[in-house]
Amino acid sequence: MWLKTIFSKPATSQRDEEKHEAAKKSVSQQPVPPARKAAPIAERAALRPSQSNQIEYDEKLIPQLKGDHAALLLMYSTVANKMSADKWDAVPASLREMRMAMYGHLLTEGVKLYSYMRRSLAEDPALHDVYRSYKREMDGIGRVAFDFFDKYQGKEWIVSRDARVTFKDEFENLGKVLVDRITREENILYPLYIPS
Repeated sequence: MWLKTIFSKPATSQRDEEKHEAAKKSVSQQPVPPARKAAPIAERAALRPSQSNQIEYDEKLIPQLKGDHAALLLMYSTVANKMSADKWDAVPASLREMRMAMYGHLLTEGVKLYSYMRRSLAEDPALHDVYRSYKREMDGIGRVAFDFFDKYQGKEWIVSRDARVTFKDEFENLGKVLVDRITREENILYPLYIPS
């Protein structure tokens, strides 16, 4: 019933129409500013980004990333449980969900965490090296994980017992790598994320 009352009302009232016309007139009466001339490429290349373009410290970032870790581990357990229950048809969909969650997590880490840490740890060579080694390692882990997800995104492999055995071995290896990486990130890398 309430939808009917919303949709049966006129689109605008007389007063709304008058305001709309007045706004159009005031805009059309303003002089048009001259077009800005674009700076030559050499000048634009020499410009440095302003402070506002830099990633700032976000006190909610580490709890968000830890929440992502918990969600990824839960998704991993869900896939493992489906394998144990012999529900192989449901595994590819769960892998796609896990892939999307990992992609979002890695994107957030790359943009917010690593960008901030690259700048904030630049003055401390030892800590900057720790950050760089974690970033390099995560790039490698990400490539391997996404290759795995892509390899098993379809359902054709499910029918082969040998493919299931191979999948299970690779999946268990991925789990060990993820648990190790998550533990080290939360205990070593994340404590380095502090306001500068």
